[in-house]
Order: sequence, then C-alpha cells, then structure tokens
Amino acid sequence: MQRPALMLFVLLALLNGCSSQRPQPAVDTPMERARARFPQLSPCVLPNVEEPVLCGELRRPENPARPQGRTIPIFVVVVPALSPNPHPDPWVEIAGGPGNAATDFARDYVGSGSYSAYRRDRDVLLMDARGMGRSNPLYCEELANHRVSSVFPRFPADAVALCRERLSARADLSAYSTKNAAGDLDAVRTWLRYSQLNLFSYSYGTRAALTFIQQYPKSVRSAILWGVVPPDYRRPLYYARDSQTAMERLLADCLSDEPCRRAFPGVRDDLRLVLERLDRQPVPITLTQPITGAQLPTSITRAGFAQALWVALFYPDRAHRLPLVIHRAARGDFAPFLELDVASTPPRRRYYNAAHLSIVCPEEVQHIRREEVEPLHRDTFMPPERAYEYLRACELWEIPTLPAETLAPVQSDVPVLILSGWMDPVTPPGLGERVAHTLSNSRHVVVRHLSHESDGIAGAECLDTLFLNFLARPKPAALDASCIESIQPPRFVVDAVPSS
Repeated sequence: MQRPALMLFVLLALLNGCSSQRPQPAVDTPMERARARFPQLSPCVLPNVEEPVLCGELRRPENPARPQGRTIPIFVVVVPALSPNPHPDPWVEIAGGPGNAATDFARDYVGSGSYSAYRRDRDVLLMDARGMGRSNPLYCEELANHRVSSVFPRFPADAVALCRERLSARADLSAYSTKNAAGDLDAVRTWLRYSQLNLFSYSYGTRAALTFIQQYPKSVRSAILWGVVPPDYRRPLYYARDSQTAMERLLADCLSDEPCRRAFPGVRDDLRLVLERLDRQPVPITLTQPITGAQLPTSITRAGFAQALWVALFYPDRAHRLPLVIHRAARGDFAPFLELDVASTPPRRRYYNAAHLSIVCPEEVQHIRREEVEPLHRDTFMPPERAYEYLRACELWEIPTLPAETLAPVQSDVPVLILSGWMDPVTPPGLGERVAHTLSNSRHVVVRHLSHESDGIAGAECLDTLFLNFLARPKPAALDASCIESIQPPRFVVDAVPSS
C-alpha cells in the first residue's frame, strides 16, 4: 500500500527540481573543463603564452626538517588537455640547469607551439622548482654577465659573496635541494589529485627525475631522460674531457665533409694556434649589455674563448659554425667568434643563478678533490680556470656537502626511455649507459648527430615521435626507434652561407 505513495512523492520531487533549476552552460572548452577539475587553480595569462592557462601556488615548508617554520610558494601551471576525456596522468616537464623555471616553457605547449601535441589527451603540468621562477626565486643580477658573453667569468668571487649576503637574509640557501624539490612535486601531485606522473626531463632535470623516481616510485608512470646527469655527476670536473671528445668528433666530421675540408684543411692546427695566441696575450674588447646598453670592457682570454666553444658545442647549428670561427680567430679575426657568442638581445628566460649554486655546490661541486682538476684538463682545449672558479664560488656559498651516499645510482623498474647525443659535450652517452644499468625497465637510445640540444638538425620530429609513442605505451623494449637513422646534421658554415 505504501509503494504508490512513494512513487508519487519521487515524481513530484523530480518535477519540482526540473522546474526550479536554471539551465547549466555547456562545458565545452579545454579551459572550462579544466576549471571544473581544478577548483584550486585560477585562469591566468603568462608572458608570451598565447592562451590562458591555469595557475596556482602551494605553500610548502622552506626547510622540511622544520615544518612549522617559514613557508615558500611553489608555483604551478596546468596547460589543460585538449581531449574532453584526458588521461589521469599528466606530462610533467622538469627543466634543466639547474636554474631554468619550468613554467617559462608553457608557451611551447599552446597554440602552434613545438610541444603542443603533448597536451592532446593529457594535461601538461609545469612546476617551478623551489628557488626558480615564481617559487621564491633566488637570482642575482651581478652573476648574470656570462649570459652576455662567455668571455665573462661565471662566478666572480666578489659577486658571489655579495649575492649570498643579500639572499641569505630572506632564504635558507641550504633548503633548495633536488630532494626537497622532489618532495614539492609529489605534494603538488597529491594537491591536484593526479594518480601518477609522466616525467620528461633533460640535462640536470634528469637527475631531478631520478631523485623523484627513487623517492616516489609509485607516483611515476613513465620517465624520459634526455642528456643524463647521474646522481654522482660532479660538475664541472669532466667538462674539459667530454668537450674535447665532442670537439674532436666535430672536426673529424668537418674533415670528412668536402666543402668543410676544402675551406679548413688545417682546422686542428688553427685551434692550437688560437689557443696559444690567447695564452700569450688576451684580446681586449668592449661589449654592450643588451638590456641596459652599458659598455663592458673586457678581454677574450683562452678560458673565455674555450667556454664559448664549449657552449656552442651544445647546439648543432652553432657547432657547425665553429670551424669557420676557429679558422678566422687563428688569423686574428674574432668577429665571427663575437657574432656567435655575444648576446645582441636580452635573454628570453631568466636563469636563476643563485638557485643553481644552492643545488650544485653541496650535491656536485663539493665532492670534487682539487687534485683531480689538473689531470682532467690536460691535453684539452679548456684550461682549468673555470673549474677552479666553481670551487671557489661554492666555498663562498657555504652550504654543507651532502653525504657521499647521495651519489649512489638509482635502482628502479619504472619504465624509462634514455636519450643521449653522440656529439654531446656535457652529458655524453657514457652517462646514459651507466644509468641504464640500474634501471631494469629502461632503453638507451643514442643519436649520432644529436648534441645536448637539437637546434639545426634535420629530422628532429623523430624525437617527438619517440616520446609520444613511449608516452602512449611505456614499454621500452617494444619502442621502435628506427627513425633516428633519418636524423641529419646541419651543413657546415664555410663562409657567409652554409656549405652545399
């Protein structure tokens, strides 16, 4: 007898609800859908990013050992997936350096950006690691001249001391470690209710990714490591050795290329001659600061010239100008060198140089013994001055060295794709091979014409194909990497135009 009355009550309630509710607007854009999923974030417009993204800040203890102490903001950006039904695990870019802010790369994921395909069916999560970007940035303008030109020392002692004195008044400089940044990232993952993360890392970012894998293995679905920095990396100890190898490979390629060989048959002797000349007498020059217009008197020393060659070797397009640069410099013409090395416009991104020191000093540099430096610079084009400069800067930065056990290799069965460039002067393939030994579910791919960066190579879309296929199906052994054979280097520049 009660059932018909209950049915009538339910029917009246439904009719009443239908008549009183306002029509809801359709949620039919990536941003609107993402706002519904992430009420803790807000739409924002970032510089040079052509569409709004979602932004937010998570407060974190500056020093996790003192959770009731000072907190700092961790700045987060989500570039929403284009699909109405995105996968639950985002693509996470972990920037290199250390010193680059991940959110500065948001522009690459929107509109016609070079990485826009990665947000097709997944969100892109970008977190500024502590000390970078908008996460309590640690930056000093007096340490930025090396962004104008490599001829300037990177860490002048007086500038390092002044920088430390100023920043230590508002920050615990020992708290900006790779380990603490990994803790921040997992806290962000929990805050945004992501189940797992797909890590995309390069250069120093690979060490940050390895640290995250070690601490939070269940939070990782997959990881890509491009240009591996292993836990026991001790910059800048091996820079000279590894850049000498990369230079020898580049000059061998030049002498195997008919136009380059014809233009610079004695390029190896040219390099020796210009280094000997700069050892005897640096070349005085005056440069212009591209932001302020200030005139900066300085000199081209062997250390500065070598540093510029090292930086150029990172980029295939710049590296293929080096035979011309070396040839002209050996004859006293440094104009091509200055054109290659000196910044004529302000940098697109800020490099958080003080955060760099807070990470690399206790984690890498301070594990170097001074007696190791000279032998590893012998018979290379790089003198040891810049290595000693790092050591002195870290003495002034005064952060305790991390224990030796932090240098131990990471062991994991997380699916990992490792990519190395055969021409890389700073993270050569040997490092990737070493890391792969303790990652049981990994694959190491070496690309013949790739350096630390991909600028200028033909067929670079192969790398995106590899990454996207691995992201869709993270099974390293099954990945088809055959497209790397199609990647070709840029042509050598033998004059004002590339060789044909």
